[in-house]
Amino acid sequence: MKPLILWARDHFPSPYTLRMGPRTPETVSGQVKIMDAWHPFVYDRQALTITIGEGEDARVIQINEWGWEQ
Repeated sequence: MKPLILWARDHFPSPYTLRMGPRTPETVSGQVKIMDAWHPFVYDRQALTITIGEGEDARVIQINEWGWEQ
């Protein structure tokens, strides 16, 4: 989960806000606050991807082990 935390800290530094939800060995779900609005996310621990939003509006972000977008 460290890459997810590093990504959030670097993109939303003052203060970044993550609300963690259900966790499995493969994924972490929750909400991230972006521009004063809460958006659902799913973090895939194996693929190191963050999916923000749902359905057609979903955005997938690939990160590395340091939380940097690829």
